[in-house]
Amino acid sequence: MRIDRKTRKTFKKDARKNLKRHYWIFVLMCLFSVLIGSEFVTSDNLISSRTDAIGTAVSGYNQDILDTEEEVAKFAGTSTFSEMTRQVVSDTLSKDEQMIDSTFARTSGTLNQIIDYFTSGTILSTLWSIILNIVGSPSAANVVFLVLSLVVGIAFWMFVQLVFSSVLRRVMLEGRIYKTVPYSRFLMFIRNRRWLNAALTLALHSVLVLLSLAFIIPFPIVFYGLFMVPFILAENPDVKPMQAIKLSWKMMRGHKWDLFVTDLTLLGWYILGVITFGITNILFANPYRIAVYSEFYVHIRKETIDGNIKGSELLNDRYLYEKCDMERLRGAYPEAASVLGTPEYKLKDLTGAKKFFAEHFGVVLWNTEDEKRYEENQAGRQRIRRIKDEAEGLSYPSRLSGMPDSRKRKSLFSLHYMRHYSLLSLVLMFFIYSGFGWVWEVIYYYMLQGHFINRGVLHGPWLPIYGAGGLGILIFLFPLRKNPARHFFATMALCGAMEYMTSVVLEYAFGKLWWSYDGFFLNLNGRICAEGLLVFGVAGIAFIYFLSPMIDNVINRFDPKKLVPIAVILLAFFVFDLFYSNAHPNTGDGITDGFAGNERVTVEQTLESAE
Repeated sequence: MRIDRKTRKTFKKDARKNLKRHYWIFVLMCLFSVLIGSEFVTSDNLISSRTDAIGTAVSGYNQDILDTEEEVAKFAGTSTFSEMTRQVVSDTLSKDEQMIDSTFARTSGTLNQIIDYFTSGTILSTLWSIILNIVGSPSAANVVFLVLSLVVGIAFWMFVQLVFSSVLRRVMLEGRIYKTVPYSRFLMFIRNRRWLNAALTLALHSVLVLLSLAFIIPFPIVFYGLFMVPFILAENPDVKPMQAIKLSWKMMRGHKWDLFVTDLTLLGWYILGVITFGITNILFANPYRIAVYSEFYVHIRKETIDGNIKGSELLNDRYLYEKCDMERLRGAYPEAASVLGTPEYKLKDLTGAKKFFAEHFGVVLWNTEDEKRYEENQAGRQRIRRIKDEAEGLSYPSRLSGMPDSRKRKSLFSLHYMRHYSLLSLVLMFFIYSGFGWVWEVIYYYMLQGHFINRGVLHGPWLPIYGAGGLGILIFLFPLRKNPARHFFATMALCGAMEYMTSVVLEYAFGKLWWSYDGFFLNLNGRICAEGLLVFGVAGIAFIYFLSPMIDNVINRFDPKKLVPIAVILLAFFVFDLFYSNAHPNTGDGITDGFAGNERVTVEQTLESAE
């Protein structure tokens, strides 16, 4: 049955209601989707980059490269990857110097270039780079690095970008019926041990759509015919790849034109997004569009089931579309009321300063037996609070999903975030995050410039700003942990202030800049920018609610007597590095030479310093 104008208006009305009930979680999830390059990247001009060091070169010179090997050599100017990359960087910097307004320019950004490296040029540009270097460069190291980049790119694309699109739709579907949607839904495929199945299903879906691009006419037919694959997988993680493909095709039979017309009615939001540099997309249009598509899916799902179409038995998640009666809920969750009715466990040995730091900053000196019992009690109560929402019909009843409990990962339930962190855990996490930041930036600049650069003012393998930022949001934002939306914006403010002040201190202490955001959209004196603050906010959510609890769980498994010497040794090396770097700071190509004051130096100066 065709979907008329009145039905489409109903879709939009219900979508707006859904978005109003769950505004912040929907906006944050769509923003996260933008940042990882899962969806909306081309429409969100506030964040999306339009240039990519390697992707631009590939797309701009692709035809010439395919003509003859002589033109490949002419384009590259050399047989080595590092020199070719440096030439590409030179071209990119030349474009940056032509910007009229450096504050509102949108062609720069570490995150943008990383995302574009794996999305805009996608895997084809990376594969082209591999072939070019195998043919034109004898350097085995560069070839290995590029191969690894391809593998990582494919894995990120499949297991993060694609899978998150289905997670987003699951959250939208639950939001239609239930008052609350738990943040743990981010891990639904991992908890159900269906991550690989989801990745394979969505990868097959994407490959089929990509192949249809070879034919002008079939593309829209295939695109709309397979549009419901992420929704089907969101409802039933057990569905096999070909089952999802076939079922979507059957569901969309007679509805491809309906969905195309629905897209046309949303065209105004795309145009408004361009005019507002993507601000309206982030704050409303992106979640609104997915909410409309969710209503469309629910409508044709009902038609599929009512028509007894083959494969409709796979659409079997009843309580994703209607609430369960209270009698059955009470039978499925008998322990919720009894556990919450018991008194909350109180720490006996917390008095004075210890109590103050524990209650206001979530920090304790040591994980005593009393502290461990408190953590277990808090974890249980946190778990029961989630169960309580399900038992009262406020959120989706996971126990009635039909998914066997034996297949669910129990370890993820221990990620209780309202915990106290010991000083030992905080010290070790500081070095873990500082080390991760160093590795991240070293890899990125290797990709950009083709050679190793020891990033940071210090000489050791750590970037303290990452560790200090992590501990800052972990300690100073402890009172906001129960409210993820407030925590998100507080993280942006705190990390932005820390990054700005660090930039000022380093500049006035050494007369050099270790980074500059000139050319980034909405930057403040080149010290911080909107993109960086958004990344901080999203990373803060992951850091507080998932990553830090996981790391703390691992640390607590070891004997503290064995970990204390490790922490002391790391601190000793770090303090020595601080004093040594104060007299002999880490400077040079790719660290400080690329900036002069708050201005980017010329391309000629950059290339001369590289020599």
